[in-house]
Amino acid sequence: PSDGELMASDELDKVELPALEQLQSLGWSYVEGAKLSPDESDERSSLKDVVLEKRLTDSLKRINPWINDENLRKVIRELTKTLYPNLVEANQGIWTQINQCISVMQDLGKGNKGQTVHIIDFENPENNEFLCTNQFKVSGVNQNIIPDILCFVNGLPLAVIECKSPYITNPMEAGIKQLLRYCNNRNPEENEGADRLFYYNQVLVSTHFKEARLATISANYEHYLEWKDVYPNNIENFSDKSSQEVMIEGVFNQTNFLDIVRNFIVFDLDEGKTIKKVTRYQQYRAVHKTLERIKNGETKKDQGGVIWHTQGSGKSLTMVFLAQKIRRDEELKKYKLIYLTDRTQLDSQLTTTLTGAQDETVLSADSS
Repeated sequence: PSDGELMASDELDKVELPALEQLQSLGWSYVEGAKLSPDESDERSSLKDVVLEKRLTDSLKRINPWINDENLRKVIRELTKTLYPNLVEANQGIWTQINQCISVMQDLGKGNKGQTVHIIDFENPENNEFLCTNQFKVSGVNQNIIPDILCFVNGLPLAVIECKSPYITNPMEAGIKQLLRYCNNRNPEENEGADRLFYYNQVLVSTHFKEARLATISANYEHYLEWKDVYPNNIENFSDKSSQEVMIEGVFNQTNFLDIVRNFIVFDLDEGKTIKKVTRYQQYRAVHKTLERIKNGETKKDQGGVIWHTQGSGKSLTMVFLAQKIRRDEELKKYKLIYLTDRTQLDSQLTTTLTGAQDETVLSADSS
């Protein structure tokens, strides 16, 4: 066999297969990518199709049993046929639909009224379909791309995991470069990827088993970071595990994955450009521990505390993620949130980020 074939075998045996096996142990079902091709199934009519429409249809009916066929077609059309000017706008639009739902007009017995269609059942993870596949071919403008692992929720491709052999030179860099190419972010003018697949993407992972890093579709190389915790499990029980195993356990646990998609992603404006940001593991853990302390503290003192951050580690985003979780908590959402800052720049930044993250009014005080 050629060196290329040996390298592919390394990636498959030592990186890709362990990842697929671990995903299945976490409840993700598995179908080989070739069996989801237009030639071998009715899942896709073309290699350009990136949504598994039949699975999406079945999931929407299961989550919204009241929906009629006309509205079902309308929702699927909105999720799959809407045109967007660029990747980030498309991604933000679909993330908003997934999180804030889609409204349709339908009579459920009390007249024709606006009804809320849930794309994902965030409250009951077991009511969704979790599917992983490998070598899923997608047709781009100029060439096909074949991501190593794709993770679908209710037929929507929400995560891509790119696996590299641990024996090549700079495997992490190679994986990230491949993801940038797939998203068409490396050399956009050359149309070397298939950016439509990433309209739905929430998490990108580059891994060579010994090290795995995570980011979003708008990330550069330096923004890819390891996920070093398995919260709410005890990390000490995973002390002998690889970076890849820890990340899959911490991020792709079904409850955690849906939680991250819903509450731990923001679209932030940076010098007029929209940037998609996902939580770091420290922020995720801190927000959950804060909520636990607020709700379960026996005294007022037990309900307070300090979250310590190093400079540049994302204080503002921790606050935004905490706000998103509180606003969706039945016990806590009735309370007002007050943010005190010591710099006008931080005040302005927080106000902008919170306004974009929360569908509600954010008021900024004029004076102390």
